[in-house]
Formats: sequence, structure tokens, C-alpha cells
Amino acid sequence: MNDTVYGTGAGHAFIARHISLPVIILILLLQFVAVRDHSLWTPDEPREAEIVREMALSGDYLIPRFAGHPFLEKPPLYYVTAIAAYKVFGAHFQEAGRFASTLFGIATLLTAYFTTRRVHTDDTAELAALILGTFPLFFLASHKILADVGLVFFITAAMCTFILAYKGLFRAGFTVFWLAVACAFLTKGIVGIAIPVMGVLVFTLLQRDFSILKKAKILQGSLVILAVILGWGYVLYARGGYDYLYTFYVYNQVGRFIPAGAIYQGGHVRPFFYYLTNVPVQTLPLSILLVPAFIRARSFSDTERFCCSWILAGLLLLSFASTKREIYFLPMYPAMAIIIAYWMTQSLSRGLLIWEKHLLWGIMALLLLVAIALPIGYVGIMRGDLWKAFALFTALVIVFLFLWERYRTMLPFLTVMCWSMTLILWIPALFSKIDESKSYKQLFTEFGRIVSRKEVIGYKLTETVEALGPFYGGFPVINIEDDCQFINTLKGRQAEYVIMLPSRTDERLYREISSRARLVHKGGGGTRREIELWKKHSSP
Repeated sequence: MNDTVYGTGAGHAFIARHISLPVIILILLLQFVAVRDHSLWTPDEPREAEIVREMALSGDYLIPRFAGHPFLEKPPLYYVTAIAAYKVFGAHFQEAGRFASTLFGIATLLTAYFTTRRVHTDDTAELAALILGTFPLFFLASHKILADVGLVFFITAAMCTFILAYKGLFRAGFTVFWLAVACAFLTKGIVGIAIPVMGVLVFTLLQRDFSILKKAKILQGSLVILAVILGWGYVLYARGGYDYLYTFYVYNQVGRFIPAGAIYQGGHVRPFFYYLTNVPVQTLPLSILLVPAFIRARSFSDTERFCCSWILAGLLLLSFASTKREIYFLPMYPAMAIIIAYWMTQSLSRGLLIWEKHLLWGIMALLLLVAIALPIGYVGIMRGDLWKAFALFTALVIVFLFLWERYRTMLPFLTVMCWSMTLILWIPALFSKIDESKSYKQLFTEFGRIVSRKEVIGYKLTETVEALGPFYGGFPVINIEDDCQFINTLKGRQAEYVIMLPSRTDERLYREISSRARLVHKGGGGTRREIELWKKHSSP
């Protein structure tokens, strides 16, 4: 922290002089811990990793491809970043594309830190970065291959440079804002434009200052965005004509924001209020502190109003969309972290109210319960090693005692530090045990040994199966959705092996395959879907 001391007492002065290095170390640990100790996890990571692999092997960095076909849900910017990591480390670490999310995660935390430092204090900046890094969903996303993590960074960069420019702290801020918005579009499409632009409009209304739009170079910025949209459209048209344009812009972009089923036929259809109930759960326990942050904010500064506009714009936009997932709200997490951090530092300067102290002590009590429950669950439910659980529990208790001794005069910061250390110490052990019950890596590696790179057909396969066949098994998978076409292919000589999902196969089809092939391997169960590998009988 900086040399500004909040409150009174030697304890505050000690923390103010010595907190920067520990926070920096914690931020880096939060991003790098448990990156390499697990395989690709469903639902999204297998598909994203296979897209990276196929693009890297083909050398085509413009049109994402999956299972040999164009994948037109997202533009290629995130995948290109992941390709660089895959090419460097892929021979030694199959999931190397994950480093792209790690780098985007670190970049997001640093962007939030440096921006908050300019508009508040070092104390607030360090807390904001630490809070954001310990939001559970942000932590999980930045440890997986997900294009959404790239989107979070570019939207964060756009919003942070905008507020700095508005406050006269970054001369080129508005220009960088539009460039970041363009990159956000090239990462995930229209939503990368809609969230920051709508956030700026909401802020303009709250400020009642329409000169903001003139200062923000709306005309020049709009031309930049239009050029990027048209440029990407030209690439799509040059590669696939009107079909590519329709699939990306109409089906995957517009179709998700109109009533479900009208155009877009995918899933994830949820009620309007989905994010109001889901987001607080995905950001526990620190999201609880948004309550006192809003209650005690008699008059937000322009920075806090901007963060509120950022959150409100994203909430309204995503709530009206027909498809909703918890991961879609990630771009608003930095604003939430900044608001909580601001309340924390303000509470240290003016003092905590009794109910605020009780709330923080309640979170600390919850963390203590978690510290006790983790080794019990690790041994009793996950069947983990008893001595390892005991060692981790002991280490966490020692860390808690150390933090209490050093930071007990700063209860908000103590809470964040304890939560951070809980994640850093326990996540590697938990991830490795979760991977044992969640991973398909060994199964598809075994399939690959049997198949020996031969083509495999399947009936109504999931994206996970289509991805992991080539990624871990080294064999191409041809997915057939029509049962008549599948039976005709089964009768022919197109493929020697067949992958089946019993949960998606009716009795008639199962009898058909049983008469023409024999089961050679299967796996799954528990949290994994049952998957079977069949070998067709040799022709007489």
C-alpha cells in the first residue's frame, strides 16, 4: 500500500508500508496456481482447445474451425493468442492454450489495478485486483481455455481507459477505448461492442452531461468499429459467401438477442432475472460486501457512478438476451471489484459501523468453516490423502494466524487476504481430485491406441466427444445427426470404428449397431457421460 494511513494506530502504518509486495505475489499465485494440473474440462474447454489445435495445424488464423468445419460463433482474436502458446508449449503440455487465459487474466487484474490506482489510492487498487482475482468464477475462467477471458480483458481495458480519459488522466484514453472495443468485437462479436457502448450511454445519462459523447469522439470511434465489422464481414464473405455472413451475424449474433427459437436454436434459455440470482453466488463470499458498499454510498463519485453504469448496462443487455450463462457476466466483474475495494478503503478512513463489522466477522467465520470443511470433504468425499489434508489444514491455520497478527486492525483487508490464501493453498489439491472424476483424457487416449488414427463415426455426439477424439486420441470423429444416414454409413465401409453415447441411443439403433459391431472399450460414469467405442465386424 502507499504511505497514506487510514485510521490510527501502528497496525495501520505497518500495513501501509508493507502490503504491496505480498499483494503482487498473491495476484501472480492466483493466476498461475493449478494451470497445468488438470485436463480439459467440460462444457466449453474441450471445444475451445480443439479449435486452437485445428487452427494451429492448418495455419489458417482467420476462420476458426471445429471438427473440420467452420466455427462461426466467434471471431479469431482469442484463438490466435492461444495458438501462440500452443505452438511453443504444445509438445510438452497439451493444454498449453490455457496460458492465453492466464495472460489475459493477469492483464485484466493489472488494468484494474493501475486504473484504480490513478483514480483512488494504492490501497484501493491492490484490494480491487485481489478481490477480482478471488471471485470464484473469474478464477475458474482464467484457468481454462475460454474466449470469454479475452473478452473480459478488452472490455475492462475499454472501460478503464474511458474513465481515465473522462477524468483527464489519460490523454489518448478515448482513442484506446475504441481500439479496445474493436478488439472485444474480434474476440466475441457484437456483445464486445454493446456492453462498453451501452455502459458509456448509461453513464452519460447518470451524469446528465451529454458533452461526454462529443469528448469521446463518437464519430471517429464509430467509423473504426464500422470498419472492423465490415472487415470481418468481408473475410467471412470471401471465405464462405452469404452463408458465413448469415451464420455469424444473424444466427449467432442477432439470433441470441431475440426470443428463443425465432432464429437461434441453441440452448441456455433462462428467465430474465437469471443474473440477479446467479452472479452473487458466483462471486461469493466477497460479493456480500456489495451490500454495505451501496448502502453507505450516499453520493458516489464519478468513478463509482461509472462502475455502476458498467454493471447496469451489462445486466440489462444480457438479461434481455434469450441465451444466458454465468460466464457471460464476467466482463462486469472488474467494476464490482472496484466498488467493493472503494468501500473497504473508505470504511478504514471513517470507521466501520457495528453492522458492517458484524458482516465482515460473519464472512471471516464462514472462511473458518470452509477451512475446517475442506479437509473433511477432501478425505471423506474425494477420497484424498489424509496426511496431505492435514498438512494443508495446518498450513492454512498458520497462515490465518499470521495474517491475524499482522492485519487484524484492517478487517476488510484481512478478509480478502484469508480468502486469497485459502484458494492458493487448496485449489491445486482440489483440482487434481476433481480431475480424477471429471477428466476424459485417459479414456480418449486409450481410444486412440485402439483406433490408431483411423476415422471414427458417431451418432448425435456432443461437442466434447468431437473435440477430445482428435485432441487426446489423435483420431478424426465424424458426427452424424440423422439416424437413417447413420445406419447407412454403418452398413458401408466408411469407418471401422464407431463411438456411441448410450444416453442418446434408442433401443432400435442399439440393436442395429450390436448386430454389426462389437464393443471394444467404454468409460465414463459419475460426473462423466458414458461413452462406448465399437469395432465393426469384418466383412465376409
